[in-house]
Amino acid sequence: MRLVITFFLFSFFIFPASAQTEIIQLNDSVSLEMVFVEGGSFIMGSDEGKKDARPAHEVSLNDFYIGKFELTQEQWIAVMGNNPSEIPCMKCPVNDFSWEQLMEFIAKLNELIGRKFRLPTEAEWEYAAQGGKETKGYLYSGSNNIEEVAWLKANGNDQQHEVGLLKPNELGLYDMNGNAWELCQDWYDKKFYSRSPKNNPVNTQEAKYRVSRGASWMSGADYCLRWYRNIDHWHHKRGNGGFRLVMED
Repeated sequence: MRLVITFFLFSFFIFPASAQTEIIQLNDSVSLEMVFVEGGSFIMGSDEGKKDARPAHEVSLNDFYIGKFELTQEQWIAVMGNNPSEIPCMKCPVNDFSWEQLMEFIAKLNELIGRKFRLPTEAEWEYAAQGGKETKGYLYSGSNNIEEVAWLKANGNDQQHEVGLLKPNELGLYDMNGNAWELCQDWYDKKFYSRSPKNNPVNTQEAKYRVSRGASWMSGADYCLRWYRNIDHWHHKRGNGGFRLVMED
């Protein structure tokens, strides 16, 4: 069954690409590819990490879909009709947007497609980064060799890159490490893990910062450890920050 939604001159539709993936067509040449993640339980955080990643604790998540790639400039343009990024690169992660612009993008996408897209929770991001139920226990997302999976300061040539050029992780997700920091729903609280609920946790308590994950082309390998938590100013607007969408099942 295919869902068709017409808006102005464009047709938006969803169809299954495989048993694990859905393609959302934004226009004749631009689409979103969403990968199914089977929910389950995992150990979030690390007792060996920074204080804000402690304690390691068990978390259980529902099923969800997550973007195969970081959202690109051409995908943003297909929905919004403009490009906030200061350096054009259509297949690179969109950046330089404010939080308000991001919320407007997600609201418009939801209206056009008729599904619920949102940012991942911090727990969903970490679970997907480590490969969900398919995890092989790699140190980074998809490899023990960080340069196989991430554009960083050491190999990024001081710039972001087109998505999907390096090795994916166990779920087929690209650039979960490096390229662009990825915003999460959660407000940042360095002590949240000490009181985090077990089921589908998300910190909704408004604070000074948001959480972002995964590191960027300006980062070192230590920032790519799956439990590493980064703080992001609420307005977010930054040249090395992007996002990846979640679609509720």
